[in-house]
Amino acid sequence: MGTFGPALLLALLAAAGNALFIYAQKRADLPQNPLLLLAGAAFVAFVLLVIYSTVVGLPDVAEYGRTRGVWMFLTGVGLMITFVGFNFLFNRFGASYYSLYAALSILTTSVGIGFLVFREPLNSWIVAATGATLLAIALLGIGVARTQL
Repeated sequence: MGTFGPALLLALLAAAGNALFIYAQKRADLPQNPLLLLAGAAFVAFVLLVIYSTVVGLPDVAEYGRTRGVWMFLTGVGLMITFVGFNFLFNRFGASYYSLYAALSILTTSVGIGFLVFREPLNSWIVAATGATLLAIALLGIGVARTQL
């Protein structure tokens, strides 16, 4: 099976969680402060992650925070930016715009972080998939423009 099969299953799990995240945001009645829903969701996620981390095994928490605190902070900022971006994107434009987010995430994460920062391996298939991502963004732009005529 190699690494692609297990990676595909984990990506599917994350995609299912993401779909639940989007579904719940769209179903919630958010007439006033929509960010309060995200704060509550982040708290629920925090509690569940703390519970899960105790099952996995707790290291020395103080040492863990001291040596990885800056990365926890940056991860939290990244999650907050993602949550706010999701909220405004989906509530203003609809869930169908997820493909735009997904394509841009491929570029920023796979290309920007994976290839440029961490120097992960690159081959012609991955370059072609990245090109297909750029094509997907262009096609979405054309599709949106045509529906607004």
